[in-house]
Amino acid sequence: MRALIFTEGGSQIGLGHISRCSSLYDELLDREIEVEFIINSDTSQIEIIKNKQYKVINWLSKEFLTNYIKQSDYCIVDSYLASQDLYLVISNQSKKSLFIDDNGRIEYPEGIVVNPSLSTEAVKYPINDTNCYLLGTKYIILRSPFIQVNRENINPQVKEVLITLGGSDIHNLTPSILNRLGNKNSEITFNVVIGSAFNNIEEIKSFSSKNINFYENVSAREMKSIMLRSDFAITAAGQTIYELLATQTPFIPIKVIDNQHYNLLALKECNLIETALEYNDTFFSEKLIFEFENLMKFSTRAEWVKKYKGVIDGLGSRRIIETLLSGEIMEKEYFLRKVKDEDIFDVFQLSNEDYVRKHSINTTKIDWQDHKVWFQNIIKSDNQVFFVVTDYTDRFLGQLRYKIEDKSAIVSISFGKTIVGKGLSKELLKKSIELIYEERNELENIIAYVSNDNIASKKLFEKVGFILHESNNSLFRYVYSFK
Repeated sequence: MRALIFTEGGSQIGLGHISRCSSLYDELLDREIEVEFIINSDTSQIEIIKNKQYKVINWLSKEFLTNYIKQSDYCIVDSYLASQDLYLVISNQSKKSLFIDDNGRIEYPEGIVVNPSLSTEAVKYPINDTNCYLLGTKYIILRSPFIQVNRENINPQVKEVLITLGGSDIHNLTPSILNRLGNKNSEITFNVVIGSAFNNIEEIKSFSSKNINFYENVSAREMKSIMLRSDFAITAAGQTIYELLATQTPFIPIKVIDNQHYNLLALKECNLIETALEYNDTFFSEKLIFEFENLMKFSTRAEWVKKYKGVIDGLGSRRIIETLLSGEIMEKEYFLRKVKDEDIFDVFQLSNEDYVRKHSINTTKIDWQDHKVWFQNIIKSDNQVFFVVTDYTDRFLGQLRYKIEDKSAIVSISFGKTIVGKGLSKELLKKSIELIYEERNELENIIAYVSNDNIASKKLFEKVGFILHESNNSLFRYVYSFK
């Protein structure tokens, strides 16, 4: 068995794809699978994967892919450059393919599509029978040192600030930031990380000062250590933001390339930032200083550290590789279990999907802070029975919640796109009814309220045995009786 990882990176496009794919490489290697990077790059030496098996070559040709990929190979593709035709070649040539996507760039051929993002809302994917979609926080890819890290304390006074612009500082921002902040804050140590693809190293190092430390080509462990020492960070809005969230390091994100747009949208959607900077903003320096001074406040940093905790569990690589190697999601391998604290973000994301809100009694989008309060009240309540749907990798796929009122239970259902349209809703609802009756056998009936235009839900409840009891202009009341 062999796994091939096709990706790209270099001085102009950064090393974010290579960095996140290195975590998938390690996960495959831990399972004793032969794995190789195939990298389209303008540099032959790539420091962050120097101890891994890799080949630097322009793989963006049908001829190369056809000759290199074997029918027994598993293929992972993380690319902004490959065409849809090339993805199709990889899908057809390999045993199984997995495509990492951040922005719905193309319509993908048969395979697994992974969007390792904070949001399942920003990018819309077609519902079909040829793709398995792995979306959201459970699939965020972290390098192994960043898994389940805990920031132990928050300094009352800022002592160290991290500056990291990714693998390549393509807009020469680091000197500008040091010029604006370094000399004026001599009491603060600035930890400046220089990537292997930087073209401006000499200019950056010209800012030699007692309060500026330079780190070149740091390992993942070294990066984690620097983050935990730093009170906050100034960062490009690429893969590094997930490592900052994992270490609970407050940060000022800068959009340095267009493909970081969705990262910033998701951060804002989840209330994990208030402001994002853009490198070409006329008032970039002024906004940077404003955000910098804001994070100098202990209360501001403490609030962000609290918000970051638990957002990413760091098991994304394991879940992704398990799905790749185990085959497509099996229809008979869906499970119902009780909700857990760590489901809070998945429940929030699913509840805010457009198609879920459209048919809810309250169609307004849910605020993250309101959701946290609601979720904690729900899971602590004796009058709520809350099931979530998972697969064999414990991937969150949907929810069924019952609110107990006297001898009745009001059911609320929402399923993720992965299982919508597969004919599983009926079986999942029936199973949840069996489980709640085992737990609350004093119940006499279950009530479902369905909006007038939600044809699919009306059919679902009728198939399971619910009877329409009454309706008004916009809402139908269905009842399932145990007696």
